[in-house]
Amino acid sequence: MKTKFSIILKIKKDILNKIERELITINNAIANKEKEIANLKSQLKEMKVPNVSVYQELLSFKNAVSAFQLEIEQENNILELMKSTKIDINKKYKLAMIEYEKINYLHLQEIEWALNRLSREEQKVLDEFGGILHHRNK
Repeated sequence: MKTKFSIILKIKKDILNKIERELITINNAIANKEKEIANLKSQLKEMKVPNVSVYQELLSFKNAVSAFQLEIEQENNILELMKSTKIDINKKYKLAMIEYEKINYLHLQEIEWALNRLSREEQKVLDEFGGILHHRNK
């Protein structure tokens, strides 16, 4: 049943769905970033110190380890940024859900009032029919 709140309710639902999609997207991105970090950490653990104590090889190993650690740190920073974005999206989702629930409540109230009004009108019509049939049968 359409009410004066139906259009607003549809818009609020669309906004809510859009935010849900954003939330799903950020959750997937966070999961992918966590896998990427875990992969980098496992690669770092697999690196072996060269057995030969040639200074150049030890220096290149140290530089490679430093590069991996720096990359892991950068990826962790990106992950933290994604998590803060997720928190912001969650807040936005909660606010949108509250707004949707408010409009939905008003929409349902309007439907209830309309049904009550129709019920009263139907009762009046039935009473009139009853009165007409009663007078007609006398």
